[in-house]
Amino acid sequence: MVVSGDGIILPALGQDVQLGMLYNVRTAELFAGISLWDNTVVNSEQTKDESKVQNAEFFYSTSIEDSRKKSALDVEGSLALDLKIIQATGSAKYLSDTKSSTHEARLDASCTVTRWTRRIPQEILSSMKYHRTLDNPRFTHFVAEVVEGGSATISLVRSASSEEEAKEIAGDLKATLIGVPVNGSANLEYKDVSDANREKVKISYSGAIAENVSTWEDARRVANDMPTMLAKQTNTLYYKLLPVDLLDSNASRLIRSLDSGIVNRTAVALKTGITARLRLDELLQHQVLRNWFPKIKGQIRGLLESFLEGESDFTEAARRLLPELRDGNTDYSTKISELRRAISLFEQRVRIAEQFADLKEKELDVLQSTVSSMLGQGFQNHLGGLKPESLTTVSAPRVLLSFGGGQINRSRHMLEKKMQSTELCDDSTDDDSDDEEKEKSEQEWFESSPTVNGVRAACAELIGLRPSAPEEVIFGVASVDKAYRAGEEKLVSTRVGDIILGYNDRFTIVTGMLPKAPTAPTLTIDEQGIALSWETDQGSELEPAIPTTSYVIRYRPIPNPEKDGVLPRITADETFIELEFNPSESSLIPRKNGTGDSLFDDCDYEVMLNVKTIIGLSSWSIPAVVRTPRWPSVASRMLEFHERNHQALSNPNRKGTKPWDMDKDTGNRTLYLGHTTIVDRNCSDPRFPDTVAVRIVDVAAEFEARIPAADLADKNNTIVTVFTGPSGHGKSTQINAFVSYLLGGDFEDFARIMMIDDRGTSQTSSQFVTCYRIRPFSPLFRGKTMLIVDAPGFGDSRGYQRDAFVTVAMSDLFSTVSHVNAIFFTCRAMESRTTFLTPIYTYISQLFAKDVQDCLGTIYTFADSGKPAAHDTLQKLGWPVQNGEISVNNAAFTATLDVTDINHVRDMWLFSTRGQFQIMDRLLNTTAVPTDSSAEVMRDRVDLEQKCSLTEHKIFKTAPKAWNLIENLDSLADNIGNAPDAEVSITEDRVVTQDLPEGKGSTRCLHCNITCHEICPYSNDEDIRYCETFKDEKCTVCHCHWTEHCNMRYMIRTKRVTRTMIPEDMIKAWSDKTNELETSLLGAIDAFLELQQELRDELLDLSELTKNVMTKALLHDPSAFIDYMYRLIHTARAYSFPPAKLVQFATAKNTLLLLQKVKEQGSAAAIEPEALLSILGSVRTEMHRRMQLEMHQRVREEKVPCSLYYTLYEKLPPSIKDKAPAPLGEKGMSAPGELYPANLKSVVLLVKTVLKDGGYVATLAVKG
Repeated sequence: MVVSGDGIILPALGQDVQLGMLYNVRTAELFAGISLWDNTVVNSEQTKDESKVQNAEFFYSTSIEDSRKKSALDVEGSLALDLKIIQATGSAKYLSDTKSSTHEARLDASCTVTRWTRRIPQEILSSMKYHRTLDNPRFTHFVAEVVEGGSATISLVRSASSEEEAKEIAGDLKATLIGVPVNGSANLEYKDVSDANREKVKISYSGAIAENVSTWEDARRVANDMPTMLAKQTNTLYYKLLPVDLLDSNASRLIRSLDSGIVNRTAVALKTGITARLRLDELLQHQVLRNWFPKIKGQIRGLLESFLEGESDFTEAARRLLPELRDGNTDYSTKISELRRAISLFEQRVRIAEQFADLKEKELDVLQSTVSSMLGQGFQNHLGGLKPESLTTVSAPRVLLSFGGGQINRSRHMLEKKMQSTELCDDSTDDDSDDEEKEKSEQEWFESSPTVNGVRAACAELIGLRPSAPEEVIFGVASVDKAYRAGEEKLVSTRVGDIILGYNDRFTIVTGMLPKAPTAPTLTIDEQGIALSWETDQGSELEPAIPTTSYVIRYRPIPNPEKDGVLPRITADETFIELEFNPSESSLIPRKNGTGDSLFDDCDYEVMLNVKTIIGLSSWSIPAVVRTPRWPSVASRMLEFHERNHQALSNPNRKGTKPWDMDKDTGNRTLYLGHTTIVDRNCSDPRFPDTVAVRIVDVAAEFEARIPAADLADKNNTIVTVFTGPSGHGKSTQINAFVSYLLGGDFEDFARIMMIDDRGTSQTSSQFVTCYRIRPFSPLFRGKTMLIVDAPGFGDSRGYQRDAFVTVAMSDLFSTVSHVNAIFFTCRAMESRTTFLTPIYTYISQLFAKDVQDCLGTIYTFADSGKPAAHDTLQKLGWPVQNGEISVNNAAFTATLDVTDINHVRDMWLFSTRGQFQIMDRLLNTTAVPTDSSAEVMRDRVDLEQKCSLTEHKIFKTAPKAWNLIENLDSLADNIGNAPDAEVSITEDRVVTQDLPEGKGSTRCLHCNITCHEICPYSNDEDIRYCETFKDEKCTVCHCHWTEHCNMRYMIRTKRVTRTMIPEDMIKAWSDKTNELETSLLGAIDAFLELQQELRDELLDLSELTKNVMTKALLHDPSAFIDYMYRLIHTARAYSFPPAKLVQFATAKNTLLLLQKVKEQGSAAAIEPEALLSILGSVRTEMHRRMQLEMHQRVREEKVPCSLYYTLYEKLPPSIKDKAPAPLGEKGMSAPGELYPANLKSVVLLVKTVLKDGGYVATLAVKG
């Protein structure tokens, strides 16, 4: 309300206010239709300039309060609008908007155009027609002036999560409509609001113009048009009120001005109430309450209903009391006291609502973070109000974190009663012990540090317990209000954060009772192993609540540098072994189990214990440590076993068994273990018929036969180790040293233990791939069965054919053994010859697929303390030395042992043992790799080599046929070049036509076919009847009727002509000879093309096979063998090897040449056969075409220039075109072009070029 002098200026707020209307300032009420003058008098037509406006403005507001101020609404007017004492409609409708969320971004873009101002003239004021109307005391003012024009507002509103976000969004919204002019003539420039804010913006329009504004495009369009459209409106924007006592002093009214303090306090209370109500509404929509905690949602709804009731009471009281306070005739003191009390009571209720909202926001945040964390861990959700029966009907145990009990699930919140109270609370701060006790009893659970910490601890306990729980146990969160305590039969209330066990159809509170780590066990050593005992900390109430099912013991050996000596057997990170015992059983870690020794002797062991219950395991106890005594080793037990049973074990007549043998003549006793053949597999390659390729044997099958061996295909319990390398580099000796280490052989034993007997010069074990299966006799095995593969060495004196057999035998091994754990390249440490190691490395690398890359290792034999010279050579070749290198010197394990220097032998024994420890440590930490891919690589490689051999023979077969074709083509070209050309003269009559002069004709009888008049003066057929040849309409020559004749423009005559020609017998003789040669040549070409097509297809097949091998194989490099094969051939010739051996080497060399070229060129390997196919195919087509010609046509055809070679030349691949003969000259303006024979000669030269210089096919053909 704006007071100007004695007048009051008010905004029309969309109302149609006219001059002379009466007004009650107490109730802000306009009386339409009641006036002191006739309407035609005060609102008479006035002369106005329609083209002018009084004022125009465009302004923005970012809040309702700001918009109301700019619309001339003061605090009192805004309060009247909020209390609905007055209404805003039309263009002012947006001023009645209230916030829809706690934080709201808003932009009101308003345009107002003022057209003119109208007033009641002085002369009319003094001539009231309805004077008696002033007697009504309700009328306090009249409308003396109105301002008219047009106004409209576009409102953009969006909810926000915070006040900061609301300001940021409001800035974006304002930028959206920057640049809108007031005169409507300028171009608009818009800045788009972000997509995220655009989607949720609510767009509305308030104005006298009928517009539908629902999209951004609508808003921009209307904002652009508003200034122009509003300039034509004549709605009331503002009006001025004058008191009625200005017209008549007797009509004085007693009106009070409202105290600004009470008005502001009422407005603030109303505004804070709206904010509090919005917070409660938003709490009801909280994500936690959508499906969870229905009781909490009921608390919020109950308090909100009480608050709405209080808000309604306050609004009604303020709407009633404010007008009464303006009336000077009321008791001011009573009314102001009543209003102040209503305000105070509502302010108290607002504070209670805000306090409640603060509490619930904190509670819901705690619940959301806790519950979401549990659900994210996979816990089941039972917070939707499920009954206890629905949880206990499941047979499997359920472990639940409960959010229940009176602390959280009360039906009404304690603040709701305060909200409903009509008594004002005393805000005094007197220290009253009763109030303190009451406040303590009313403390929320989430405000209690012990309760919150208890919830967090329970969450951590359950999350920690869940991984060890049996699969059927269900973990979840629920709201359980009542449950049993352990050992009690009466239901009690639960507390927030209690852990509830649902088992045997009842809920039990097990908070603080989850399985805990037991005390450290007491360890004692006896003959059977390590005995354990411990004290139970189990309370009397735990056992009935959470039954114990068993105890779990875990143990492992640990190094003790002070007692273990210089020979390590274990590492610092050994794997734990676990045993499970029933509570009623005695606890013992046995010295032996079903797979042999389970405990190392003379070794420290750490032992831990935990408790296994129906819902999971406890944590482990503090470890206890004990040391085992020194027990007899496997090697010593084997020696004793042989002493007792040597007669039976050494019997050579046992079928399929190699006998045990004690060698006493080598300077030191050596026991060679016997073995029993399990399976022999013959070679699958037809080149080696009836030859054993793979043999699998069981080592020491008679010793401790109760110990089972794992299945060969069991990749978890069978470790497959392949030892391969050059022949004569100590591979068998290395295997013997490794087996001695596995069996616990000691230098102080009275005999060595060995497995491979290499005392003789003819080692049967090296004839094929031998797989030695060793059962887990020793703790070193970790319960695994060892399969040690001894592959025959490469590069021995038996030559290339022997290497080929080893390759095929390894292929058969991969088809027999399903996996491999490690592959060790065994070679002398000081071997640095690249010429020697290259083919060996290539042979070995080509055996395997790429997936075994990580399984490859290196063992250097005959090593010393220096760096192995073989390292750099192998690294240069590409062998993965980075995977691990182990140096050993196995001089203590040779067949013949020099014991003259016993200290040196002991040092070598220790040196070797350290290396064997490294090998075993690697084997125990490797992952098994299937051999399927390697087997497939070997099959493809063998297939590739066999096909290369066949292709090589085909090349040798094709080359001679090609040279025969060249000779025949030469002969054909010479014969065609001798085509008959001797001509003779012949004279003969020939019918010719002769043209007649213009206008003349030749009369011819169509019936007789003769010329009746050679030159007739009439050329028209209609006029020939007048020709002198016809009398009585008949021809005087042929006597036919004149209509049977016609006139032609030419005359037919006979002419004697002399011409030259070739005699028929010469043409026929040449044609017969040519056809005979071409027929023979066509057959040869067809046969050659068929062979060439097969060769092309085979080369493409080889290319595809090579591509597959290169994709899968660890290495494919035929070039590495070529120099090796040349050296073998050179040696064979120098030592006069038999011719058959030389043929073998030559065949292998040619195969390798072919493999290398196919690898280098890929699909381009078939370029030569394809070129020959194209060349000879085109020749055949042209030859066949000429053969079909009649002999005279053929003679003429041979004299016409031919483009056969030029066409072929243009289609040649670049690699062949560069070497091909230059193209012949084509027929043109200055060149006659070359004939067919010359083209054939060029084709012959081209074919010779392909066969001589084309590449490896020609090379093989020549070298073969």
